[in-house]
Amino acid sequence: MSDKGDVLFEIRDLCKAFGSNLVLDHISTEIRSGEVVVIVGPSGSGKSTFLRSLNLLEMPTSGTISFEGMNITDKNTDINKYRQKIGMVFQHFNLFPHKTILENLTLAPVKLLKKPTEEAEKEARALLARVGLEEKEKAYPSQLSGGQKQRIAIVRSLAMHPEVMLFDEPTSALDPEMVGEVLNVMTDLARDGMTMVIVTHEMGFAREVGTRILFIDEGVIKEENKPAAFFENPSNPRLKEFLSKII
Repeated sequence: MSDKGDVLFEIRDLCKAFGSNLVLDHISTEIRSGEVVVIVGPSGSGKSTFLRSLNLLEMPTSGTISFEGMNITDKNTDINKYRQKIGMVFQHFNLFPHKTILENLTLAPVKLLKKPTEEAEKEARALLARVGLEEKEKAYPSQLSGGQKQRIAIVRSLAMHPEVMLFDEPTSALDPEMVGEVLNVMTDLARDGMTMVIVTHEMGFAREVGTRILFIDEGVIKEENKPAAFFENPSNPRLKEFLSKII
């Protein structure tokens, strides 16, 4: 399906149940280096559960997830080591309210990557400039708009030099006028070749930036394709119904 680079994630027969409720039902797919995989589907379809399984924020009930050839679902795997390579951006920003923006950005590189503080601060300032927020380094999260906080959350993940970025509906908690500024940052990342897996309801963004789109419904990938074919020539009846309601 993809003409991109090496396989980063290999997902095989992934299942996740909450009690008797099967949320993911034998999902199998691959995610390759350089891809921008966009996951769409109705609410409650399992999209976010699938995304959160990729760094084991949700532990699969069965099946395997391999990252760079290593089975991260093996109980002997040091998942924290792999999480350092996998950036995660949530709906809500999860910034430390009592720390300045610069402190939020340098905490993990200094603590986990053992970077000297001066080097971490230099990198953080460069990242802030990249998203147009260099003047906010001494501000606290409460002084920022929602869109600014989400851009900071993205930059915080980038400061760890991840090999892949996971986005769980990153614009759903934002006022409409702030959505564009966050999507612009994500578009720039895609242009720079960052591997991304994105759960979103922003169909224009999915069409423009995605290299492949997955439609998940009832815990199953019911269709996946490149954006043009996905939107213009869907084959799955449920996908046709879904697109007719939102486009």
